[in-house]
Amino acid sequence: MWTGADPNLTDRFERNRHDIRSAFEFRNESIPFIVNDVNYWLDGDDPDRIPVDYFQRPASMAEYQLRKIEHHLQVFDDAYIPFLHPWYGVGVVPTALGCQFRFPARGDPVLTSTVLKSPGDIGRVRKPDPHRDGLMPKVLETIDYMVENTPLPVCITDTQGPLNIALGLCGVENLYIWMCTEPEGAHRIMAFCTEVLIDWIKVQKEHARLETRRGAWPHGIWLPEGFGGVCLSDDDCTTLSPDLYAEFVVPYNSRVLREFGGGTIHFCGTAAHQIENFLRTDGLTGINNFCMGHFEQVRQMQEAFANRIALMICDFAPLDLDAYLRLLTTTVAAKGTIFAVFVPSEFALVNGTYAIMHRDAQQTASELYETLTTAPMMGTRHL
Repeated sequence: MWTGADPNLTDRFERNRHDIRSAFEFRNESIPFIVNDVNYWLDGDDPDRIPVDYFQRPASMAEYQLRKIEHHLQVFDDAYIPFLHPWYGVGVVPTALGCQFRFPARGDPVLTSTVLKSPGDIGRVRKPDPHRDGLMPKVLETIDYMVENTPLPVCITDTQGPLNIALGLCGVENLYIWMCTEPEGAHRIMAFCTEVLIDWIKVQKEHARLETRRGAWPHGIWLPEGFGGVCLSDDDCTTLSPDLYAEFVVPYNSRVLREFGGGTIHFCGTAAHQIENFLRTDGLTGINNFCMGHFEQVRQMQEAFANRIALMICDFAPLDLDAYLRLLTTTVAAKGTIFAVFVPSEFALVNGTYAIMHRDAQQTASELYETLTTAPMMGTRHL
């Protein structure tokens, strides 16, 4: 298991930080890229390689991630900067507010219930105790273990934004209807979720020994100092109208980002209708988008965000990488752009959607790396 003691990696990581910072400052001439075979979630991984006690023992989670990191650093020389992630799915905050959950066999935790049947119910939901409620104590236990027993920085757990937390409490249909029929109640729900999230981030940062305004890795990409200390996930921005998003989401995302000196927002798919709302979000320094090959949206965001908001273009490994890269490099600009391709063994990007199929993840990652090192616009590396 990797111990982080190799001094030869110091210069490499410093170069990676320089390359990523250059992209956030719109000074880059080529696109820093990452072949991310070090994902911390389990969905899409080969079940035979997943430890059966991944979520039971912090040591198991740490060792699993460290083995992946060690292999990556031996084989690939890309813009990856290692860290450890206390991963317990995307519903940690709702579990602490009363939502039921379960652990699928060798899969990521999922929510199985909501807690609000009407907007007024939010008045009966108390703020959680991070040391007692839901999955929060397990997250803190894992952070403590990783900090005390490994040499790497430790991020906070997945940070779903206020909208996604509220959807976990209410259900999608209910919350969207209440935004239209009972807007005051919907605002109370969003405000409550925002306060709970800010408190939860602060507690985790204390345990992880991270400063308030720095220390974030939006989907595995290091966020440079000066660009904030939090990365929000906001996948449901794709399903909400611009007007409702402007009223019920932008103010609350802005509040979280301001609290931590800025940061990024992640979403999967297409949300071109929210571009103006992203521009109105205070403290937004980057968008992390699993674009699923929809590069026209990426181009629109680049034109709107130029010299202001960096773009982290991400995707799961496409089945036809050559065609994917041709489209990418003929559609998007290099400046302000970072690219990360994730390599699950059980599904692939095919024709703009994800298809279930088995591939040798290590072989796929090697092929991706060889292609990217010679692709136009991509930064080159030499081990």
